[in-house]
Amino acid sequence: MVVASLFSGTGADGQSLSAQAQTQSPPTAAPTEADRKVYDLAFQETLRKPADPATLVGFAEIAVKVGDLEGAISALDRLLLIDGDQPEVKLELGVLYFRLGSFEAARGYLEEVRSSSRASAALKERAAAFLKEVK
Repeated sequence: MVVASLFSGTGADGQSLSAQAQTQSPPTAAPTEADRKVYDLAFQETLRKPADPATLVGFAEIAVKVGDLEGAISALDRLLLIDGDQPEVKLELGVLYFRLGSFEAARGYLEEVRSSSRASAALKERAAAFLKEVK
């Protein structure tokens, strides 16, 4: 599935969303006008293709870039409605909830990754690292 290759790959700036969460705080500068336009177009595309994994992932990435973590969570939750056994998506959800300070929600997703038979050792390791930080 396209989701697995995207999340194991890199985002627009060369980092995966997980790496961004580990190295960056939420955006301090307001999104540029160009970012907002891309975000609006990506959102409209999710309305046209609400069950398309590539569309949802693309929206989630731009949503994170503009600071709409809740929007990214919504898109990734829809991916789990399509296929609920996606440890890459669950890791990203855990990271996003962690960034929002919703540690109980983060813990639930991260625990699922850690116990998933489909998760790679690297995913399990990242989940474990975040779980150590969850209060």
